[in-house]
Amino acid sequence: MPIPDRELPETLDLIAKLVASVSDRLDKQGEALDRLAKAQAQTQAAASPDRVAAATARSVRDTLVPELHKIVDTMDGLTGGKALLRERWRAFDAEEARQGRWRFQPWAVVVGIPLALVVVLALLVPRAAAYASFTCRATGGTWSPATEHFLSGCTYSADKRAAASSS
Repeated sequence: MPIPDRELPETLDLIAKLVASVSDRLDKQGEALDRLAKAQAQTQAAASPDRVAAATARSVRDTLVPELHKIVDTMDGLTGGKALLRERWRAFDAEEARQGRWRFQPWAVVVGIPLALVVVLALLVPRAAAYASFTCRATGGTWSPATEHFLSGCTYSADKRAAASSS
């Protein structure tokens, strides 16, 4: 089933909002990591390594774990949206295939190219043969040279051929 035109903008808008939300959350995480790095640098000089490790673990747990849960939930929702869009596109492609579009027709190529070649040659060969006396005579025509009142040209006569074949 094709995607209805009224649902596509809503779906794209939802995806855009999700991507913006994920981007904001990643920015917040970056800021949190910067704060952690500054705090660690300040306390490292004055505190023991065990205390710094405990403070860092606590900060990471308090700051990043809730954000990671939000990101995982958002990605699950986004994956569901992608699956829905993928299914709709498959339905759209199936409908197109059912109607006979987007299908390669080898018989059209096998018949079409030689037919087009025959038509082009049928139009161009007699015209090319009529421009010179040699080609005119070679194709069975009669060459008429130019006079004061007429241009030179090639004429073909069915009677001449019939007379030549009967004698």
